Amino acid sequence: MGFNAALFDELTPIYPDTNPRDGFAEYTVAGCNGTAAGVHIMLTGLTPGLPVTVSVKGGHRCFKLFELLPVPVEVNSGAKQRTEYLKNDVNENVIRRAPFTVYEALDPFYNIYTPPYAHSAIAFKTPVEYCREKRVSAWEISVQHNGETRTLTLNVEEYPCEVPKAGSDTFNYVNWFDFDRMAWDFRCEKWSDAHFYVMEQYFRAAVFSRQNVLCVGVHDMFDKEDGRAVLNAPRLDKILAAARKAGFQRFHGGAFALRKNFMDDDETYASLDHRLIAHPEEIAREYERQAFDVFDNEPNAFVRVTGERLPGDEGEAALLSAARQLYAYLKRNRLTDSWYQCCLDEPNATLEPVYRRICELVKQAMPGIPVMEPTLEGHPLEGTMDIWCPSPDKYEQQLDFYKERVKAGEKIWVYTCLTPAGNYCNRLLDMERLRAVWVGWSPMVYTDIEGFLHWGGNGGGTGRPFRRQAAPFYENVLEFHPKHSMFLPAGDCAIFYPGKEQPMISVRSEAHRIGFEDLCLLERLKEKSPGSVMPIVNKVFRKFDDFEKDTAAYRAVRRELLEALV
Repeated sequence: MGFNAALFDELTPIYPDTNPRDGFAEYTVAGCNGTAAGVHIMLTGLTPGLPVTVSVKGGHRCFKLFELLPVPVEVNSGAKQRTEYLKNDVNENVIRRAPFTVYEALDPFYNIYTPPYAHSAIAFKTPVEYCREKRVSAWEISVQHNGETRTLTLNVEEYPCEVPKAGSDTFNYVNWFDFDRMAWDFRCEKWSDAHFYVMEQYFRAAVFSRQNVLCVGVHDMFDKEDGRAVLNAPRLDKILAAARKAGFQRFHGGAFALRKNFMDDDETYASLDHRLIAHPEEIAREYERQAFDVFDNEPNAFVRVTGERLPGDEGEAALLSAARQLYAYLKRNRLTDSWYQCCLDEPNATLEPVYRRICELVKQAMPGIPVMEPTLEGHPLEGTMDIWCPSPDKYEQQLDFYKERVKAGEKIWVYTCLTPAGNYCNRLLDMERLRAVWVGWSPMVYTDIEGFLHWGGNGGGTGRPFRRQAAPFYENVLEFHPKHSMFLPAGDCAIFYPGKEQPMISVRSEAHRIGFEDLCLLERLKEKSPGSVMPIVNKVFRKFDDFEKDTAAYRAVRRELLEALV
């Protein structure tokens, strides 16, 4: 019978059991200068161990091939947040019931690879450039396996309009990177030359995905010496040099302070396990409280580098010292106009008094530096931050509140992580890839939104993303008690994956790129013909929980957008 091959839209999730009969022998996508056109190829009926060879004929040699690697979705995201596993809140708005695997990470190859299974998937990508008038470029993709060949055709409708590169003038977008995870995943010593090389590759992948703001964690900028935080200026110099080389021009300082967690003051995870065995109901209530009542009920925090308590004289002194050192560095290096600062990640109503004091101290030490926070709450935090980052659901539900903040001179970004779930836009693995695209379209409807933030660039989870996703942060091989509060939805931790030599982009990072490219085109059309842009937008995106889920409908509207710009 031989093997089967078919084309699928790169924004349509495909799985190891996807049937090529549901795909296409010929497929057409539209793009313009400054974008990339791509398609996915599903292969079945392969003989494991025998190589797959791919040959491509087109107008030029500027293209790349990737083997698509599957990743697991052990449990579905919840109807509200986190996962169904936590409270059995069944989410009806998922692409497939878990457990399943979905093709996600893009591992580049030249023209030959050996599939380990009878099924496999490939991605083809080519840039659109030097287009001066509308044209169609045809790409003939031939796949050879076990003496047989299947030939498929991708037609790229190219338009002469242009999307600019991501930079200081494009929509704000930041993922938080875990530099420790980079060193661990690539088995290199932290802050070694090899580590900075890997770091630069992550930065390049991020900029390609249209990220233009880089977050640097406070623990990466400071060392703890004799109990105090000391800024490591040479290290920060090297981090920012690698970032600028990749294309970053603006930066976000990580949180100076962290919330007190649910453990007792001197408790270790080992003693927590003993308490869990002795008092399971008590601990279960604490887990549930942390997961669903927006973290702690105790108004305590601590300085991240030194561990000093906030509020408290020692904590305030440590915070002021760190903030002053960083501000002096920013002034010395002319970075005060390109830096945002986080004070305490996800402040809430319980932490309001101490958060106000933290912000007061940071603003005193760093005058003129905007405070930007991911937050799941608005009131009663008025008057604290300069840039609010609520989740899309909270923003939409409290729209009047955030409009008032804009009138007060403050700014709005949106923020996703393990929330929102349900039918809201996010980028979790059991969601349509179009939801990440619509994040890019959302500022056309919500005109106050100026940026997007997600915490998981490459962080958290198990460090084994191709085997496990929804795992607690803290585990042991013989850990039998599930730490429900840290049970993360698949895809929350990372949008870039560790490869053999360099990080790999993902289907979801590509969806973000496409959405933010579209935003550039929508903004251009709004300048050219203000009355024509919203009828196009409203065909596919109306609210954060009201949008088109059909990829063919999106492609038709994107083509309409490009036609309107010619």
